[in-house]
Amino acid sequence: MLIPLQWIGLFAVGTVFVVMFALGLMLGREQIAAALERRVVLTAVIFAVVVPIPALAVLGVKLLHPPPAIAAGIILMAISPGAPVALRRALDAGGDPRFAPALHLAIVLLAVLTVPASVLILDWIFSKEFTVTPFEIGRQVFLAQLLPLALGAALRAWRPLAAERIESRLARLGSVLLLLLAILALVDLPSIIGRIGWMPSAAGFAMTVVALAVGAVFAGRDAEVRPAAAVAAAMRNPGLALLIATLNRAPPAVSEAIIGYAIGLAIAMILFLQWCKRFGTR
Repeated sequence: MLIPLQWIGLFAVGTVFVVMFALGLMLGREQIAAALERRVVLTAVIFAVVVPIPALAVLGVKLLHPPPAIAAGIILMAISPGAPVALRRALDAGGDPRFAPALHLAIVLLAVLTVPASVLILDWIFSKEFTVTPFEIGRQVFLAQLLPLALGAALRAWRPLAAERIESRLARLGSVLLLLLAILALVDLPSIIGRIGWMPSAAGFAMTVVALAVGAVFAGRDAEVRPAAAVAAAMRNPGLALLIATLNRAPPAVSEAIIGYAIGLAIAMILFLQWCKRFGTR
């Protein structure tokens, strides 16, 4: 492996903080009000994020019988919603800038409860001994997403003009950092694929395509919400998945399968965003 995963992880931490802080600069009362105006759609999309996607992943694993480590990686990604960059991707896809931030905030807050509950259910289905507590999930969600989001929102409330001036600059910086992070990950791609093969990436790609469709369907006829709903359902949080694997002392192959899934997810999302830019989503 040319670049240690620890180095990539440290760079990812800084990148995510910048991205989420910049998005926090957009978060205000109008976003919360927009979400409350669409309470039914908001509830439907959150349901799509936390129930159908994990269920489809379990069905796929039961039908295809991949190696246990790869199956575990796929399932852990499927139950880990609220990726830190999901909100940026939703906005890039044309999501309503008033609704998308509140949707993302609701998903990451509920992950503190939905992820441990999903682990318990899957433990029962697969007769494994995976455990994770709401505190452990909450700590990861708070440090990676809620803290920078809250700092950005606080600055917007306290100094709205200053927040408006720096928001676009930080957004551009976040985009550059995400590009650099992708390049760092691609450097290690051959060695990762050499150990685990293409199955996790193929599964990540297929699950992402299906999840995009599921999110769009659950958004119903609300065209302004549909892009954000599709992205919210598709984006999974590798940090949460790796946290569960680490806490349960899973073999390295499980973590590599999670990374492989994330690669397939990233490829599918890039293609989806290009499609949105070319044809639109409405």
